[in-house]
Amino acid sequence: MPVSVSSQIATLTALVQQIGARAEEDRQERKAEREAITRALAQDRVLAETSRQATSAELADIRHGQADALRRLNKIEPVTDLVTSVRSKIAGGLMVVGVIGGIAWAGVVFFKEIVVGWFQ
Repeated sequence: MPVSVSSQIATLTALVQQIGARAEEDRQERKAEREAITRALAQDRVLAETSRQATSAELADIRHGQADALRRLNKIEPVTDLVTSVRSKIAGGLMVVGVIGGIAWAGVVFFKEIVVGWFQ
């Protein structure tokens, strides 16, 4: 059976229409994929920005907490220095009194006879 030119043209026309329809479907799919990727990237940017802001807020809180701790330590330092200084002075004074008392007691023991003679 001979194939006529008109049936060949009709077959080619149908084939071209199918290719065109498939190309249009592919374009629509690519467009939908691009839009989905764009939405996903926008969501990622929003999440990244939210995370960045939360991290910045936490760092600011840590910075303020550190500043508060340093301020409190600066208030405590003079008091601890004073207490340490007073404690050291008292300890030194007690040592001196102990040494003098030890020397005096040694003198009393050594010169016991003379000291008892004074009170008789």
